[in-house]
Amino acid sequence: MAEANGSDASRSVVRVRVRFCETDLMGIVHHGSYVAYMEVARVEWLRRRGVSYSSWAERGLHLAVVELSLKYRAPARFDDELDVEVRLGESRTASVRFDYRLTRVADQVLCAEGATRLACIDDSQTLRRIGGEISEVLSRPEGA
Repeated sequence: MAEANGSDASRSVVRVRVRFCETDLMGIVHHGSYVAYMEVARVEWLRRRGVSYSSWAERGLHLAVVELSLKYRAPARFDDELDVEVRLGESRTASVRFDYRLTRVADQVLCAEGATRLACIDDSQTLRRIGGEISEVLSRPEGA
């Protein structure tokens, strides 16, 4: 088990704008929308390291979410911009953990923070060791 060092190399920030369909009747971002924002940031984190997730899927490699935690700190509303910071928090033999902070751009208020653990599996949902290309990608800095 290797804990990521939390350096800027393991960090990406993705900006999203809250769409009307992502809010509830009170105009506040629906709790489930935060999970989608985290996924957008995680996929972009990989893209910025030279990987399209679909290229791994085509080869039978998948990172399946097996655990999710999320703490809501302050509301976000329609048309707010949010910075979704994602970091590689931990890399284990067959899983990785990504940590997230979602901050409202206008006033830098932390709206939510959370984590996802993803297991490396193949097309038959068999657990696979993380090695080779995946390990190399996980250690790349953004833009490499």
